[in-house]
Amino acid sequence: MKQCLLLACLLMAFVAGAQSLPTTGSGQGNFTVNGSVIDSVSRKPVEFATVALLGPTDGPPIAGDVTDASGRFSFANITPGRYRVRITFIGYEDRTLDPISVNPTATVLDLPPLLLRTTSRTLGEVTVTAQRDLIEDKEDRVVYNAGNDPSNAGGTAIDVMKKVPMLSVDPDGSIQLKGSSSIKVLINNKPSSIMARSIAEALQMIPAEAIKSVEVITAPSAKYDAEGTAGIINIITKNRLQGLVGGLNGTTGNRSHNVGGNINLKQGKVGLTAYGGGNLNLNDGGSASVRKSLLASQSVSELRQNNTYRNENRSVFGSFNLDYELDSTNQLGFDGSLSAGSRVGTSVRDTRYEGLQARQPFRRYSDNSGENLNYDFNFNYTRLFKRPEQDLTFLAQLNNSDNDSRYALDQYMLPENQFINYRERNTNLNQTSEFTLQTDYTHPFKKGRKTLEVGVKSIRRNVQSDFQLQNATDSTGFRDDPRRANQFDYRQWVTSAYTSFRITTSKRWTYTLGGRYEYTVIDANFVSSQTTFADQYPVLLPNVAISKRMSNNGRLRLSYNQRIQRPNIVFLNPFINSNDPKNLSFGNPYLDPERAHSAELTYSIYTKKGLSINTTLFGRMTNNAIERVTTVDTANVSFSTYQNIAKNSTYGLNLFTAGRPAKNWQLNGTVNLNYNLLNSAALRIQNRNWSYRLSMNSNLSLRANYSLQAQASYQSARIQLQGQSGGFYNYGVSARKEFKQYKVVLTVNAENFLSRYNTITNQFRTTTFLTDASSYNAFRNVRVTANWRFGRMNANKTTRAKKRIANDDGKSAD
Repeated sequence: MKQCLLLACLLMAFVAGAQSLPTTGSGQGNFTVNGSVIDSVSRKPVEFATVALLGPTDGPPIAGDVTDASGRFSFANITPGRYRVRITFIGYEDRTLDPISVNPTATVLDLPPLLLRTTSRTLGEVTVTAQRDLIEDKEDRVVYNAGNDPSNAGGTAIDVMKKVPMLSVDPDGSIQLKGSSSIKVLINNKPSSIMARSIAEALQMIPAEAIKSVEVITAPSAKYDAEGTAGIINIITKNRLQGLVGGLNGTTGNRSHNVGGNINLKQGKVGLTAYGGGNLNLNDGGSASVRKSLLASQSVSELRQNNTYRNENRSVFGSFNLDYELDSTNQLGFDGSLSAGSRVGTSVRDTRYEGLQARQPFRRYSDNSGENLNYDFNFNYTRLFKRPEQDLTFLAQLNNSDNDSRYALDQYMLPENQFINYRERNTNLNQTSEFTLQTDYTHPFKKGRKTLEVGVKSIRRNVQSDFQLQNATDSTGFRDDPRRANQFDYRQWVTSAYTSFRITTSKRWTYTLGGRYEYTVIDANFVSSQTTFADQYPVLLPNVAISKRMSNNGRLRLSYNQRIQRPNIVFLNPFINSNDPKNLSFGNPYLDPERAHSAELTYSIYTKKGLSINTTLFGRMTNNAIERVTTVDTANVSFSTYQNIAKNSTYGLNLFTAGRPAKNWQLNGTVNLNYNLLNSAALRIQNRNWSYRLSMNSNLSLRANYSLQAQASYQSARIQLQGQSGGFYNYGVSARKEFKQYKVVLTVNAENFLSRYNTITNQFRTTTFLTDASSYNAFRNVRVTANWRFGRMNANKTTRAKKRIANDDGKSAD
């Protein structure tokens, strides 16, 4: 409670201080000139355009401003008279409005929307020297422009995520935002079936060359699904350009190899983008743990386990996007993606005991393999209107994911001999399908700067699994073990509706008020455990935000929202996973969804010299958090499941800055500081700590088309309900050479080259057991990448942003 009061005081002090900031203006009058800048084709606002107020004749500007996220600008303290307005922005033709008159009889002059036309130049015949900054601060999100970072060449989406502000990526690929893994990852504003099984594995399948940018949305508006208590990560893939262009790329290294190609075609009303490629990733590592039982009647007081593994993952990934403009107001779109992968691996685990009762140690050799096939198909129709920002969209999406896996193990007693005393093998077939319908409408009002957004949505999901196991304890061969078989059918329906109203005043205050209603119905049949489960629950989630655009290009934003996190099927399935007989895990079909309260205060500033600074204070509290709980019996066997058993609170400060210390040097850095508190009255556990993350990214352009890049980050230890995980670091350097006459770029990248492995320590401390564990993963990654591009392109006339399905719900396990 004290932390909540402290945060509230800080928020109020920050707002009060911002309101007292001085503003500047030209002249001595009390008149105000307001206006907005709109793209002439897409009818979308143009942000960061420079607007100057000039006199009727040549001379220095009388006043100046930069358009905000809604394309609006304002000049205050203007005296009556005749003026000109000049607008300039990269990629658009300059425009001058001449003349305008400030009438002494009115205190406010509202100009009509000012349309800007894009320039159209053949880029193959000119040299482009300007590029978008690596980090951008938008109205409600932070954007990392991955396509402008040469060090990403040859990597995967995991490598890209390591450089995104506010994100933390564990060595195993797990992602956290603001100290929480309760996030949703979207691709082009929509979910993808490749994320259904494992986010970490899915990100390994997406090549970095296909990614244009990554958006981090920490306070989503009501138009987004209510899922993801920490926020949303949206991966934007590279879009099409005018004309015909394409490219090929290839990478080889000590742990990764990939090839890929892309083509972009835009002719008249038809646009096509396609990308395809394949990856091969190698990984190895191991772990060691010691668990001590504190029970008075234990038969085994200490359990020691050691494990080594080696995995090989192969995958192919492809996507396409087809757009057709029926006319200037009607647009159709059809896009899809397909991915397939296979994985093979081997592992060796030794288990030893120490205690009053002697037990024979044993060793298990395991071979595992699997295949997955995922596809998404999306259809969208957009109806545009003459009024800017007014549109109606209809969207439909079909997702499907098939995952087949299997393993086989042989067990030997230690010391090892040639006799196998136990064998086991299994097959696990999983299918997840999802169908979604969605309609959205945006209505800007004629008078005033008011916008209304409304929409409805329906999602139907079906998850099926069939787990079969056979074992052999003698020479008679394998037999089915029905006790360890598992079949289930899980169905979920989510219907929702939202409304959001935004108003912007002449003094550049923006108020957004919204709400989202969702109704969930669940029907599950866990055949093997003879468990059926049905549930339904409605939720109404408010959303409010207030922002102020300063005259110094600063922006202050205060927001509050409520969000939920539905448990993924991994958390719900009651089947007991006993691959490791000393560590059993299972789900809980009676879990309730998490419900979180979140507040943020953000101040950002963008200077004319290109320096961007963003500071965020936040607080998030979840009363019924889903946490993993582990208990240990008298034989030192652990049982792990999930329960709504804790209150999870995080308060923090995020600070990042990006700029150019020199003309050819781009530098950005991030500091994240969190106070984490986990409290479970049922278990009588309270765990708290301070955690932090530091990161830096540098890009230096040299003569003769050379460039150098460097990046480094460190994440401190983080708590869990029953323990904590250790800190870890990451670093890398790369060099790039562009051969313009051949349209070829070569990149050499070295990550974590000083050490082959990275070791993470973990601790569990409870009243019944103590565990000390460590794991190590392949760390060093050196690769060489070649990119070749072909074709000619023109700067694309911006089209109104196409909307897509975004099912950002479902708490998932990485």
